[in-house]
Amino acid sequence: MIKSMTAFSRVVLTAGGKQWAVEIKSLNQRYFELGLRLPPALLPYETQVRRLVQGMIRRGKVSLAVSEEGNGEQRLSYELDRAQVKAYLDSAATLKKKFRFEGRLLLADVLRLPGVVREKVNTRAKTLSWPEFQRILVKGIERTISLKREEGRKLAKDIRERLEKISRTTDSIEKLVKQKQSECFVKVSRRIREILGDEKMDQDRMAREVAFLADKSDITEELVRMRSHLKLFTKWLSQAGEFGREMDFLCQEMMREANTMASKAQMFEVSKEAIAVKSEIEKIREQVQNVE
Repeated sequence: MIKSMTAFSRVVLTAGGKQWAVEIKSLNQRYFELGLRLPPALLPYETQVRRLVQGMIRRGKVSLAVSEEGNGEQRLSYELDRAQVKAYLDSAATLKKKFRFEGRLLLADVLRLPGVVREKVNTRAKTLSWPEFQRILVKGIERTISLKREEGRKLAKDIRERLEKISRTTDSIEKLVKQKQSECFVKVSRRIREILGDEKMDQDRMAREVAFLADKSDITEELVRMRSHLKLFTKWLSQAGEFGREMDFLCQEMMREANTMASKAQMFEVSKEAIAVKSEIEKIREQVQNVE
């Protein structure tokens, strides 16, 4: 079953005696991209987190944020970077002396400068082990995947209905072409007789000439390929795996077959049906852009 690339989930789980919130947002994108926001104490696990997420979600722009909920043992406090403050003040004094600036720095101005105030982690607090952290991450990712599958079922239903429409229209095009080819044979034969008048023309030669004209408008190959594409597309909708890119490519191939059928048949009725096919393919392609 196909999965959508868009989903949002938030789960709160207990690990290490604390409540942790895992929030995941996934958007459609051609390739995989991961944005992480982890508490300072869990930053050492960043490489493992990236490997874990990419192993479970293969495509899309994913944002993952982990935060501690409620009152846990770990506390974040703030501290001044005294060396940074001194560097700012020395630079300010130099500028004031060199360019004769007026005024003075206020405490509020200093505190707003980058790097002056920083978070301080209570190192005595217990830190999550990787197996504990991995467990809550997997739960959060599985919840996201569940939502992606649910949305994927809706996409598959819509795509399947459109594929059935294309299949019916393809059958209609085949009937139209066969009917028009028979009519064409009769019309061409009559026209040749009108031109030749009393002169006789070899029936075999006439048949060859008409067959040549019919061959130029024959779309049997295009019909076979179109049905093959429809069959493969339907198969992917029911299979497990990531087929988003393959489906996008197949839409291009189906569009090419529809254009060729309209061009070769040179019949108004066929062109009209081919436009209907192309319209459905374009709608499918829009949906496929969101398939993982």
